[in-house]
Amino acid sequence: MPRLIWLPAARDDIARFRRFIEPDNPEAAGRAAARLKKAANLLLTHPGVGKRLEGRQDRELFVPLGKHGYIIRYRLDGEAVVILRVRHAVKDKP
Repeated sequence: MPRLIWLPAARDDIARFRRFIEPDNPEAAGRAAARLKKAANLLLTHPGVGKRLEGRQDRELFVPLGKHGYIIRYRLDGEAVVILRVRHAVKDKP
């Protein structure tokens, strides 16, 4: 069975989102973090579900959440799904 690996930057992204949401709505902050983790776990059984980025090995999974949603960037590495980053679909656009 594949394993899920969160890079430190991706874990930091989740923590940053929680810190942003928590002052206004602690329950929503917890739900958002849980939803993102659940979506990442989906990749263990359906690793090809995300959109492949042109010219890269990375993929992106859109997670509907709140008004705009979030994007989980990940890469398949042998038997592992490596979560590279998590970003807000609008605010964190490169």
